[in-house]
Amino acid sequence: MNFVTRLQKFLASFSNKVAKTVKNLLGINRTTSEKMDQRLVFNLSKKSLPSFAQLKVLPRLLSKKEKRTIKISTIIIVICLFSLGSNFYFAHSSLQPAIGGRYIEGLVGAPQYLNPVLASYNDVDRNLVSLIFNGLLKTNSEGVLKPDLAESFQISPDKKVYTFKIKEGIRWHDNKPFTVDDVIFTVVSIQDPEWPSQLKSIMSNVQVEKVDEQTIRFLLREPVNNFLNSLTFGILPQHKWLNIQASNATLAELNKKPIGTGPFKFHSLTKDKSGNIRSYTLVRNEDYHDHPPYIKELIFKFYGDYNAATTALTNKNIQGLSLLPKEFQTTVEKNKNLEFYSLSLPQYTAVFFNTKENEALKETKVRQALAYAINRPQILQEALDQKGAIIDGPILPGFIGYHSEIKKYPYEPATAEGLLDQAGWKINAEDNGKIRQKNKELLEITLKTVDKIEYVKALEVIKANWEAIGVSTNIEIVAKDRIRPEIIEPRNYQALLFGEIIKSDPYPFWHSSQTESPGTNLAVWANRDVDKILEEVRIIDDSEEINKKYIDFQNIIAEYVPAIFLYNPLHIYPIDKEIKGINLTKITEPTDRFIGICDWYIKTKSKFSWKKSDSDFK
Repeated sequence: MNFVTRLQKFLASFSNKVAKTVKNLLGINRTTSEKMDQRLVFNLSKKSLPSFAQLKVLPRLLSKKEKRTIKISTIIIVICLFSLGSNFYFAHSSLQPAIGGRYIEGLVGAPQYLNPVLASYNDVDRNLVSLIFNGLLKTNSEGVLKPDLAESFQISPDKKVYTFKIKEGIRWHDNKPFTVDDVIFTVVSIQDPEWPSQLKSIMSNVQVEKVDEQTIRFLLREPVNNFLNSLTFGILPQHKWLNIQASNATLAELNKKPIGTGPFKFHSLTKDKSGNIRSYTLVRNEDYHDHPPYIKELIFKFYGDYNAATTALTNKNIQGLSLLPKEFQTTVEKNKNLEFYSLSLPQYTAVFFNTKENEALKETKVRQALAYAINRPQILQEALDQKGAIIDGPILPGFIGYHSEIKKYPYEPATAEGLLDQAGWKINAEDNGKIRQKNKELLEITLKTVDKIEYVKALEVIKANWEAIGVSTNIEIVAKDRIRPEIIEPRNYQALLFGEIIKSDPYPFWHSSQTESPGTNLAVWANRDVDKILEEVRIIDDSEEINKKYIDFQNIIAEYVPAIFLYNPLHIYPIDKEIKGINLTKITEPTDRFIGICDWYIKTKSKFSWKKSDSDFK
């Protein structure tokens, strides 16, 4: 029996009881006037239910006790009805996300190029670009590629032709229509030598052509197995960039006030008296082609270091921080409103050797000795507080080709000293027996890294380890804004401690064609066998064969040690519990924390449905 039926029966029963009470009362001896009233009331209706006229006379006929009883009964009935109605409503309603609210996040660094073609080394740029722009394809929260600006695509049997049809009705933030010409312009810009884009390596093998107003075709000289993974970069609006010379691309105001197609659009920025950008405000794109986000406004505040950023988070001046270094976690935990997400990240941190800058590093035994000398468990503890895992090669667990039996370099200082002795680098007792020499030349290395607390702590451990075996080690900490133009691009280092995000196959990181900027072969290392393997893998379909090739590739890397692989870190993302709808466990790069941001919400609304839920009446 449902709620409505039960309620109707209850009211009918109650009415009958009231009517009987009235009739009984009318039979009691009264004065002549009262008897006339009785007859009047009784003759007004022969029905079982009292009429309105009868009910009006009723108070004159009741005693004080009877009136009090009816009042109490009426109150009880009203409360019961209200309770039943409330239960019915809540049993058939639920809280749903609603549009509104503002989220404020802190980022360490400053924006330079809010441009998907130029945003490469700068974490701040990549974070904002991921919210403002879209690519033809995107990765969902499960790491699966799906169409974004593209509606569909087809791949030719020889994997040399990729044909994309774009979605209709997509508009740029300035309300201009998105077209295939925008895609062509973006690809051509990436390939232009005057655009300093790190994406050149993935587009170098590509020719792009327009089929019709909705269709575009990518033509590859040679098939590339993971080419689709390369098409997630953001697309630029041709109508905004066409009249800007490529040589002036880095100077354009559009790099600071971008126009994209993404879920959020640029609204405003603030600067300090020195002209430094202090905050960026993005607002909800109500016309977003996918479902528009619930959060109405995003504000990003920029800090010079994590000390300042974590202080702001602890004091609730911001609601989230892009990354929480482990040394600040205890302090930040004072903010009880925070949720901490521990996200696995396909990134390795390594020491990359540039043998062109140091003759001693050209010797394989020297590089092997340096690897044996590093206490990586100590680095994991002191630099990451165990929030990561020790790794031994360029392919991480869970990725195709991962090889657990790769040659390893555990912490063995005695083995390291023996290898240096074999290479002719020996300690001269006459020189206090501290620094190794060979032909009166000191074994000396300069090790550089970016100004990041995690890296600096790792460097301190490595310096102590290497000097313990007689290697003079100089360390140089480079500011974030200098690391790319002054160190990485010109390959100005002997050894560099740095992290690389592995979004694609190892080709961009280890092929000899990538040793110069904007390539990402930071070891500046060339090996014919490695080149051959990486080229073959790109045209092989058989996953087992690919796996075997990658094992061979890793064995070569492990033998020659062009880099010392240290650890794979966890990404700790603190964010206010007020932000709901977050579903994060694994990300490909830090910006991927925003993959599901359209589902995040702060405000809620109640939604009613007549459909009976499990909590409804039976």
